Amino acid sequence: MKVNWFYIKMTVLVGFSVFLFSFSARRSGARKVEGVQVNFEAGDNLFITAAAVNKLLIQSNQHLTGLDKERLALETLEKRLDSNAMIANADVYLTLNGIVGANIEQRKPLARIDAAIPYYLDKTGSAMPLSSNYSARVPIVNGVNKDQLHEVFPLLQYIKSDAMLDKQIIGLTRTKNGGYLLTPRVMEYRINLGKPETLASKFNNYKAFYQKTLKDKSLETYRLVDLRFKGQVVGTKK
Repeated sequence: MKVNWFYIKMTVLVGFSVFLFSFSARRSGARKVEGVQVNFEAGDNLFITAAAVNKLLIQSNQHLTGLDKERLALETLEKRLDSNAMIANADVYLTLNGIVGANIEQRKPLARIDAAIPYYLDKTGSAMPLSSNYSARVPIVNGVNKDQLHEVFPLLQYIKSDAMLDKQIIGLTRTKNGGYLLTPRVMEYRINLGKPETLASKFNNYKAFYQKTLKDKSLETYRLVDLRFKGQVVGTKK
């Protein structure tokens, strides 16, 4: 009888592969967590510390290091991190060598709202508590309550998206009639924006005024720059 060696070799090879896979899976499952590594987005200042994240990565009142890998509930840990007020998004994973990794993306404030209990307004337009670890260098907004956040949010987004305004504007005050006074960095004048509408037109007029007065060295003679009027800038000198 002719022996079909091809089928014999394939059967042995498949059997050996299944054995190796099962052995590797049992061995991996039996290992314990070797440690925890917390990674923050590059360049971020820390509103929440690695130690605080580690405290959130406790399961059933036990630290993860030394815990059986089979007992890990990565999805639960990830949801716990995502629910923290300082974290925008977290990714929790387990490496082959038994390290639990946590990649942390922090929330990004656009402005600080001055209120009885101050807070940040983040880049999604949501309120965010201050951090005891770090203070963001963002414009301070006065005179705005939580019902008016939807009104000031587009204005803050516009300022943030413009390189010159982002560098220059450090304060915004809402007046009783719903207009806004802006405070530039260094300069002694204030900018009367009026209602937060037709922003592109108003700020283009302001930039033209700024460049002209900077060139003729008259910038420091103004105490108020009024942008409320269509197609013009009214400057009031000291």
